[in-house]
Amino acid sequence: MRPTSWGETESSDFPTTPGAFDRARSGTNAFVTKLNAAGSGLVYSTFLGGSSIDYGLAIAVDESGAAYVTGGTGSDDFPTTAGAFGTTLSGMRDTFVTKLNGVGNGLVYSTLLGGSDTDNGYGIAVDGSGAAYVTGGTYSSNFPTTVAALDRTHNGASDVFVTKVNPAGSALVYSTFLGGSSGDFDNRIALDGSGAAYVTGRTGSANFPTTVGAFDTIYNGGSSDTFVTKLNAAGIGLVYSTFLGGNDTECFNGCDIVVDESGAAYVTGETSSANYPTIAGAFDTTYGGRGDVFVTKLNAAGNVLIYSTFVGGPQWDSGRSIALDRSGGAYITGLTESSNFPTTPDAFDTTRNGGICGSYPYTFPCRDIFVTKLNAAGSGLVYSTYLGGSDDDYGYGIVTDRGGAAYITGRTYSSDFPTTMGAFDTTHAGGSGRDKWDVFVAKLAVGAVPTPGWQVYLPLIVRNR
Repeated sequence: MRPTSWGETESSDFPTTPGAFDRARSGTNAFVTKLNAAGSGLVYSTFLGGSSIDYGLAIAVDESGAAYVTGGTGSDDFPTTAGAFGTTLSGMRDTFVTKLNGVGNGLVYSTLLGGSDTDNGYGIAVDGSGAAYVTGGTYSSNFPTTVAALDRTHNGASDVFVTKVNPAGSALVYSTFLGGSSGDFDNRIALDGSGAAYVTGRTGSANFPTTVGAFDTIYNGGSSDTFVTKLNAAGIGLVYSTFLGGNDTECFNGCDIVVDESGAAYVTGETSSANYPTIAGAFDTTYGGRGDVFVTKLNAAGNVLIYSTFVGGPQWDSGRSIALDRSGGAYITGLTESSNFPTTPDAFDTTRNGGICGSYPYTFPCRDIFVTKLNAAGSGLVYSTYLGGSDDDYGYGIVTDRGGAAYITGRTYSSDFPTTMGAFDTTHAGGSGRDKWDVFVAKLAVGAVPTPGWQVYLPLIVRNR
């Protein structure tokens, strides 16, 4: 699974399992939790962190079931392992890269990665050899880079970094800056079969590096454009790099990327640009207002949009995560304030659930999660549903299995968030207040038997704050 946003807990009674790596919270800690296939119990659940503030921002799993986690830590006692690349906190906040064994009771390796300022890991992917590819943002001019890397010089404000860690966690295969003279942020990463890394995020840099012949080499305006960059397998050069955006702001709250077997990249996020590039025949080529989800498929050369569409209503809609099935269908989750967000007749829930959130005069429609599947051509919806309760709900991560079921995670403030009989935890434990929420995990059968709207399980799994 890729990004789940702020994977942190301040709850001392966060559920852990006997024999897990760490059962005692020592600060604001990251957590790593594995649910069984039925969603009825925990295979393992552990804290991960030190005595200060630690948060997990992305997770990946290899074929053996080992979990690779990245995020940020301010703890000088964050757990590291002997022989790891970095065992000492270098700045105000470092990225961490941690590999947890398949049963969740020990660290295969755990390393810090950073310079003298603030560094956060936002995305992680793993190849067949067990090498971890990490991307994030760095304010550190001395962030560790490698000889012959694409860019060894910090360019200004926050730069993107892309780092490949060897399977033992003891050395960097490559590590490079990526950015321009302004701020470059909020990054996600995907791999193809050759080991090339595809990175997306947002940039405010008009001189963000692009390549000749790429789809868009000119910064479009607003506070940020999306970028899509493909690095070669050695991390020493750009296969392509392009802007993606309109005259307003893209990916202010982050975006996500996934790659198919042909090397085509699928990107989702949010746009405030009425002129965001769309393609004739796409599902929706008209901007809905305030902020729409976008879903864009870029060809393997990075010079043509195969499809590009808006998805949304007249209120704020934000795409946060994307996954693919074997037929090329794109699954997206995020959040919506729109009461007419596009849904399909067979959806689990065709009505927005939220009321009014915030305090007068700063009120807004409570956000619902959406789960949407686009067909392979990007021309229509296979399935689209709301998911949520009467308060705010956010979808942050989505993956699919071979049967076409979608697994969604995020956070909910709703005590009436829908749960299912027999699920691990059916009671909201987060209490009240805007800093108190529960994590949820949902499995939906999307376009699979017995019906597309069947809710396989939908537990609240963890207590936060």
